[in-house]
Amino acid sequence: MMLSFISCANVVSPTGGPKDKVPPVVLSAVPENQSTMFEGKEIIINFDEYVTLNNPNSNILISPPLEKNPDYKLSGKSLIIKFKEPLRNETTYSINFGESIKDLHEGNIFKNYSYVFSTGEIIDSLTLEGKLIQGIDHKPSADYYVMLYCNENDSVSIDSLPRTRKPYYLTKSDKEGNFKFSGLKDSEYLVFALKDENSNLKFDLPNENIAFLDSLVRPIHNSQSIIHNDSVKHKAKKTEPLVLYSFLEEDTIQKILKKEIVEDGLLCFAFNRPAHNVKIEVLESLPDTFSIFKTFSANYDTILWHFTPNKDSLLFTINYDTLINDTTLMSLKPRKTNARRGKEENSSKSLEIKTNISAGKLVPEQDLILTFKEPVTNIIMRDTSWYIVDKDTIINDLHFTKIDSFGLKYKLDKTLVPEKSYKIVVPDSVFYSFKGVTNDTTEFSFKVPEISQYGNIFVTVEVPENVPQIIVELLDDKDKFIAKQIVNKTKKIEFKYLTPKKYKLKAIIDKDGNGKWSPGNYGKKLLPEPIYFHKDAFDVKANWDIDLEETWKF
Repeated sequence: MMLSFISCANVVSPTGGPKDKVPPVVLSAVPENQSTMFEGKEIIINFDEYVTLNNPNSNILISPPLEKNPDYKLSGKSLIIKFKEPLRNETTYSINFGESIKDLHEGNIFKNYSYVFSTGEIIDSLTLEGKLIQGIDHKPSADYYVMLYCNENDSVSIDSLPRTRKPYYLTKSDKEGNFKFSGLKDSEYLVFALKDENSNLKFDLPNENIAFLDSLVRPIHNSQSIIHNDSVKHKAKKTEPLVLYSFLEEDTIQKILKKEIVEDGLLCFAFNRPAHNVKIEVLESLPDTFSIFKTFSANYDTILWHFTPNKDSLLFTINYDTLINDTTLMSLKPRKTNARRGKEENSSKSLEIKTNISAGKLVPEQDLILTFKEPVTNIIMRDTSWYIVDKDTIINDLHFTKIDSFGLKYKLDKTLVPEKSYKIVVPDSVFYSFKGVTNDTTEFSFKVPEISQYGNIFVTVEVPENVPQIIVELLDDKDKFIAKQIVNKTKKIEFKYLTPKKYKLKAIIDKDGNGKWSPGNYGKKLLPEPIYFHKDAFDVKANWDIDLEETWKF
């Protein structure tokens, strides 16, 4: 008897030798790259090895964009692209593959391969490049669509095209915010960038970040650009790549974000915009034992009602123009969650006091500030209070002054001297809140270090004409906000008593004078307020002043 054994061969990669780090190579294309008079319906690109495609409909960009995505098919070592619609006449198309192509075995990426062809007799060869960064901090705006529009129909304003039509040319910003167009025809273009949240290549959602130039751009052969200002009709040659600043438009329609009981005795109303003209009124008669104390946030977008928690519900109305007309019967009992139950079980009924002491220190010239969660409406100082400086104890010599309009913040009326240690004992039942809650005996111990432990920065800031003010912010080397000063005329400003480390300066050109950075508005053709970072980094050392001789100009 003869037995025949047949086994299946497993194809495996050969072992040994160096790892392949070489990406795929294009051997040929049909028709050839840079072909003209294209009339076919498909393109075949042949590689030197087997490849894979990573999400081609998202990662491959065709410019000008098509209404229908082509079919992408791999056959052997070839990629076949089949178009599903007629192409425009006399048009140069570019297909940018980004990082969508990689080899089958090692995954080496064939980066930024472009295939260009024309349905006419010539290949348009002009280019346009630039950088897209965030308006608020100048960090790269990655993975944005960058779009070009040209006005082929005089009946439609070119400014309306980003909202109503797909762009004429399309590319994407990379991880560093860089973008580049090639194969452009000689024309004037509106440049617009979009973080497309619904994948329709149109600016039609309020939560879509955008960027734009407020002048039309004409590309030229050497990647420079000529900008045309519609109002002046003059040409200004750009010798550097374009820079666009991305932002999210402010929602100008007043809305209620929330209305809720955040804790026992505290009702919160939050809005998306300052609520100076919003009216909140109670629609029922209130017993004498129920009172409301109203406070609000610094920019008035949050309104807090502190109330005596002796009522089960409250009927109120919220009105603003014709946009808000809300009537609510709300339970005044906070929702029970596991975290809140535990907190309530461990919490006392005393009035908590917080301070601005950090790591047991207050910097020189800084007051001791007491902060409360609810308004303090009465202070009864006891003769058992202690004020201890080093080892000297003074009894019954504590005085506090309210420093806000609500009684949430008080400062100690003492001049604190450097190189001294302090201990303050506040006896119980000194501070009484609006609800009648009072504090337990509380002790605060801290030092005011000697001045030589700190450094200072001095800089002269020049305010340009027609700018109401400049906001100068001090940041640390991790971009954490430290302090700010608002400058409305040219002068020297100072940031004193800085802990030794590295800092940077940021300037906001506050054109609208609202005390904060304002984003742009495409409908009003307003660019975001300019931001500048000082060219120098400041390495602050102890007992050292950095006094800049050069005026900071913008």
